[in-house]
Amino acid sequence: MKRISIFAMLVVGLWVVLALIPTTSAQGAHAARQDQSSFLRPVTAGQVRPFAAPDQIQCTVSITTFSSIPNNYTAGTAATVASYIGLALVPSPTNPVSPTQPVSVASVDNWFILGNATPNFQYTFQADPEGSGNYNIGMEIYSGSPGTLALVANNVDTSDGNGAKITTAFTGLGPYYIRIFQISSYCSGGTYRLIYSSVAPTATSSKTPKPTNTTGPSPTPYAGAPNVDRFEPNNSFDTATTIGLNVKYDKLNFVQWDQTSDEWDNDYFKVRVKPGMLVTCRTMDLTAGTDTNLILYDNDRNGINGNDDVNRAAGDLSSSVSYYVTFEGWLYSLVGEGFTRPLAEQAVTGYSYECTIGTQFTPTPAPTPTDAPNAPTRTPVTPVPPTPTETLIPTPTLTPTPPFVKVEPLPTATSPGLPMSQVPVSLLTYYDANNSNKYDPGEGIVGISARVIDLTTGKLLAQGLTDETGRVAFTVSAPGAVQLVVPYLSFSDIILPSGKAVTVRVSGRDLPRAIP
Repeated sequence: MKRISIFAMLVVGLWVVLALIPTTSAQGAHAARQDQSSFLRPVTAGQVRPFAAPDQIQCTVSITTFSSIPNNYTAGTAATVASYIGLALVPSPTNPVSPTQPVSVASVDNWFILGNATPNFQYTFQADPEGSGNYNIGMEIYSGSPGTLALVANNVDTSDGNGAKITTAFTGLGPYYIRIFQISSYCSGGTYRLIYSSVAPTATSSKTPKPTNTTGPSPTPYAGAPNVDRFEPNNSFDTATTIGLNVKYDKLNFVQWDQTSDEWDNDYFKVRVKPGMLVTCRTMDLTAGTDTNLILYDNDRNGINGNDDVNRAAGDLSSSVSYYVTFEGWLYSLVGEGFTRPLAEQAVTGYSYECTIGTQFTPTPAPTPTDAPNAPTRTPVTPVPPTPTETLIPTPTLTPTPPFVKVEPLPTATSPGLPMSQVPVSLLTYYDANNSNKYDPGEGIVGISARVIDLTTGKLLAQGLTDETGRVAFTVSAPGAVQLVVPYLSFSDIILPSGKAVTVRVSGRDLPRAIP
């Protein structure tokens, strides 16, 4: 009896040891996962948590796979969010030995950044495989900055198909980071598409319905409040005023059409556009105290871009937005102030508005005149080169010599049907320490990230960092206009094929609090 008791105790002890072994292994695997995802910081209670992917997801790739946006594998190298095709969750490029000898590689994450969100707009991000079941995609959205990210939304459901979609509204300007990744162990490579859109919130009226008169003469139709401008009411997409290109509309204001409304006045306009146009819409001639805000929308009423102040540091509170058109239809614009005014102050507001157009195409040269018979031969006249529109500020001599900053142009796919041109782009960023409104030696801002994006395809063409003089330069190949984006300073500019030298002045109060 005693021997049996001792044997039973040995058996029980063995089972306890065996039960502890997998627990220890699982803890080690969990620790390894934490090391691999150390850039994901813990979030506060009540929020969703980052998706814990398997330690190593291997993709078996039998066809060479390229990504249209390579090297955006971390939040620090995130690409500007837009609608893209040809993205990949494997390193770019991945080359198998042959179709019958696929290569096994670890999957990668793709990161995108939304640098300047419009509060309360509905934003939609949707990622879908372009092949048949080659990926099972997950998506997460973070706020903050690289190293201190906080998860705000996610979609990691493996039972809703192979794609992922998140529709959400943001309460702040951002930046916000979108992470796209593989969530299951089945992965055969290939590509996927990202679809990005935003929709303005629907305005709701809180007015109490008025009773209908049953007696007396028919009321006179309401003609609007005194001092309203000639286009009222145009406070919605459906009542937007149709305007023409290259026409200036003056004597506009923010006087409410309906004085009983508790909403402030917004002015909507629409202009007919076609692909290839570079349209710039802007406000001007602001009366004292007027502060405009401008947002552009496409034919489907999706937000495109916006601008509050052209030069806040210099006191210019007008607004201006440029857009390279890729569709045919209506280009909508919303002009407002973003705040409400007492009725007594509305009559003093005033502004002018126009949408101008610049062409992307080189005019066809006129035929060379033919001399009459027996006429003396003409002497060719050497054409005078056109005067450049902008002159680069000379680089000051620094001691010691600033280090060379390497700029890496990215491969650009040729768009069929559009001629390619070499577009020179240069950027100077400086901190105006003495408030002189000009660049002085030693004021250059080093390490500012700059990116050049093809406006026709939305692809990233080049990116780099400013040197110790605050400068960085690119020459990219594109079929038309490109966009220069400086995410840290929330700055962007449209660059025509002829190229441009851009200068960004930063005052003390313009600096952001954190690097996105």
